[in-house]
Amino acid sequence: MKAVAEIEIPRPPEAVFEYMDVPENQARISPRLTAVETLGTRDNGGKRARYTYRLLGLDFDGEVHGVVHDPPERISFELSGDVEGRIEWTFEPTEEGTRVTYATTYDLGLPTVLRWLLAPVTARFNQRELDRTLRNLDEKLTEPADS
Repeated sequence: MKAVAEIEIPRPPEAVFEYMDVPENQARISPRLTAVETLGTRDNGGKRARYTYRLLGLDFDGEVHGVVHDPPERISFELSGDVEGRIEWTFEPTEEGTRVTYATTYDLGLPTVLRWLLAPVTARFNQRELDRTLRNLDEKLTEPADS
């Protein structure tokens, strides 16, 4: 399953990168991510974290491993555990701030027939989730400091 979304946020790439470089902040903006705990920092600067993702009343647990850590341009995580895949964040400077692109590729380990049957529904769901995550990121980074 794949999905890509982007948004422009009126903050510099360094500020957006810094926020997304804290794994716990992902849980603050992702609707179905119920828990994130940083486990350490890898030699490349990327983070290692444990997460729980809740979907349809089920918890999916696993770890993310920061495989690309290129401040302030890119963060990539490999997912392992109940969900296998990759998350890619890119941060491009614009005149107004930063274009943030959020791309995911993952596998829930479902049988091929079930994946095929659910593909249209999961594609729409995944796109809505990514769009919502980016809107939440924009709100977090543009809300007044005393909020």
